[in-house]
Amino acid sequence: MDILTKYITEPLQYEFIQRALIASIMVGVSCGLIGTYIMLRRLSLIGDALAHAVLPGVVIGFMIAGKGALSLFIGALTAGILTSVLISYVERNSKIKEDTSIGIIFTGAFALGILLVSQLKQVHIDLSSYLFGDVLGVSDSDLILSSVITVVIIISVILFYRQLLVTSFDPTMAHIIGISTAVVHYFLMTLLSMSIVAGLQSVGVILIIAMLITPPATAFLITDKLMKLLLLSCMFGVLSAVIGLYLSYHMNFASGASIVLVSVFFFGLAFLFSPKEGVFIRMLRRKKNSKINLTEDIIKLISKEEYSDNSGLIESISEKLGIPKNKIFTSLSRLKKMELIDQPNGKYELTEKGRKVAERLVRSHRLWETYIAEKNIVNIEDIHQEAEKFEHILSDDLLSEIDEELGHPLKDPHGSPIPKKH
Repeated sequence: MDILTKYITEPLQYEFIQRALIASIMVGVSCGLIGTYIMLRRLSLIGDALAHAVLPGVVIGFMIAGKGALSLFIGALTAGILTSVLISYVERNSKIKEDTSIGIIFTGAFALGILLVSQLKQVHIDLSSYLFGDVLGVSDSDLILSSVITVVIIISVILFYRQLLVTSFDPTMAHIIGISTAVVHYFLMTLLSMSIVAGLQSVGVILIIAMLITPPATAFLITDKLMKLLLLSCMFGVLSAVIGLYLSYHMNFASGASIVLVSVFFFGLAFLFSPKEGVFIRMLRRKKNSKINLTEDIIKLISKEEYSDNSGLIESISEKLGIPKNKIFTSLSRLKKMELIDQPNGKYELTEKGRKVAERLVRSHRLWETYIAEKNIVNIEDIHQEAEKFEHILSDDLLSEIDEELGHPLKDPHGSPIPKKH
């Protein structure tokens, strides 16, 4: 515990670390909020474009008023807004698609910025800190600017939550209820430019796009509710920034790269272990569903046919399902523990509970066969195979709706009776 406390508190004795920590938190919050809307609108490439296109604005601001935080902010903000306007203008007034327009405008703007830097004969500008960031070199003026930008972004998201929500998910509805999608778009681009400026010193132009996209993408794998998405995005952004900063201090890593890699690490965890979308979790879920489907298939087969002995039962099920006998035996043991089958005379038989499960499966299968045959969803000769796929996943409520829509049929297309719901 003492080592952990020392690990956390030791860096805080330095004033530059305190400033860097506050700046990192600001970047996490501002990029998390704006990045969520950028991701939902599929504008990640525009975020990348604006991150590069602010360079000429920064240089021009420096030429006019020197290295003041306000002048650099105004220059970068102007360049960002102008870039977004130019991208839209080129797209709407030519055959050029948006992605091509973005590529042309942002590379042109970035090249212009580099050209302007090369003309500053009297002053040397360190492009590496601009490109890759240096959160440990954050000044008080940078901190004040980042704080103001973050507060403005938070207030804007709160005040215009409804407008941003509607235009992000349903632009047509937004137009119908009188919300201008163009105004909201350019307002969001302005906030995006501001968040980029806030993160320039911390992670730099090249890595700022990662902070705009990775935390929201991580949150998106966990929830699909916008409010939770915004909060989780900010949380992952802040955690990435703080942990990355501590790693850069203790391990002597580049601060910007360290922050971004921590963010990517969180994304990797969500990608693998997210409760809904995680690859590993889905694999376990498929395995579990496979076991459930197998046991239900066995129950249905036991209910349909009579077997003279257990070996004949296992042999027949193995042949019909194409499953090895050892798996059949394991499934039968599981069914017995679940009290779905029993062996009163040494022979496997369905219990009352098992018969209800079997009857429900047959009802599900035959109702679905009837439904897809009546709606001409598949050819009549394929309806059995189609019903086999869905009989395990149709809910009781859905089956009741299908039954009612079909007029409570008594038989399926093959003439077999459809069990009624008990």
